[in-house]
Amino acid sequence: MSNAITNAELAQLRTDVEAIALPDTCNLLTVTNVQDGQGGHTSTWGTATAGVACRLDAVSAKEAMTAEAVQAHSRWTLTVPQATTITAAMRVEHGDNTYNIVGLADSGSWEVTKRAILERV
Repeated sequence: MSNAITNAELAQLRTDVEAIALPDTCNLLTVTNVQDGQGGHTSTWGTATAGVACRLDAVSAKEAMTAEAVQAHSRWTLTVPQATTITAAMRVEHGDNTYNIVGLADSGSWEVTKRAILERV
């Protein structure tokens, strides 16, 4: 007897998680760089995917000295549906805040969600 779940059961789990455990929405942003004519470029962030079901959880906070001033640094875990395309080159917009993606958790095809580690911009 196999303990593996079927593809249909996995799909149902993913649907259930999205409906129950991902109560918020966020936007995934990508950058476009335009040459400025002087050897540099201007970066513009635009929405690549809007209204992604998500959950944002604080995981750590610390203070550090930067340029002789105390700077607060906090990290967050973003959870999104497994089918979501998300890369470390993106940013996340959640409510009034924007976050850089500083890491992605390894996730296999059997997972029901994907996770990313974020820092506020």
